[in-house]
Amino acid sequence: MTTLAAPAVVRRVHQSVLVSAPAMKFFIGLVAAICAVFFPRLIAALTAGEHPRITFVSPEYFVLALCFSVMVAVAVMILEWRVPRAPRDTFMTTLGVPAMLAGALSASEGTAALQQMHATQEQLEQELGKAKGIRIESAIRTGADGQGLAERFSDVIVAPAYAEPRQPVQHVQAPRLGIYVEEPRCLIVFDRAPKREDANARMADLTARLNRINPQRPLQLQVERQGNEFLVVVSGGPRPKSAALLEALRLKDAYHVAPTLVEVQPGR
Repeated sequence: MTTLAAPAVVRRVHQSVLVSAPAMKFFIGLVAAICAVFFPRLIAALTAGEHPRITFVSPEYFVLALCFSVMVAVAVMILEWRVPRAPRDTFMTTLGVPAMLAGALSASEGTAALQQMHATQEQLEQELGKAKGIRIESAIRTGADGQGLAERFSDVIVAPAYAEPRQPVQHVQAPRLGIYVEEPRCLIVFDRAPKREDANARMADLTARLNRINPQRPLQLQVERQGNEFLVVVSGGPRPKSAALLEALRLKDAYHVAPTLVEVQPGR
């Protein structure tokens, strides 16, 4: 008798944890939706550094999240009206759709904020460059900086020689897994010439003259090809536009010259 009664007891216990009341369905759906909407913001607040000007949950977002959670809870209550199910099943079913919608909303909102910040940064860079007399030239829209197909193919097989060795870029970027704006990269240009020999001569003259102005901080230059001309630039290769502008301002104050920022093709 004991052996036959055990399955019946298990069935009674299992049936006792099933929920079919609409009020309970509404409550479970509300809790699941609130978790899906607020949990990403909570994680961002816990993992981000302390910054008093960052608001993770605005009053508008809080009200909208509550209204959205109530709508999801009402939908769950209607879809599972008087349907006996375990609370965990209802919770996990409800958790999926709000989580996807909350993730899409956060990505869209983050993209819009990033676009606004990038536009503001571009305007500040333009105004700062004009105020300090630093000209910014756009990238030359020619095929591979004006090189022909045969010349580009030969550069792949035999690396072109430069008057100065390329210096490795000091800033190593970490893997970017989030949404970001690809900032233009610029060369800090002091002079230019149509031929490499002329550019090398001007580079030597500029290096000697600028290092006499500020011997404590010797400046290293190199020759870069851009389009159909050769540029005398600061060693280190292309920099992000904002970093290049700051470096150009520092060089202007230290050496009393006004360099030009020249954008390079993406991928350099």
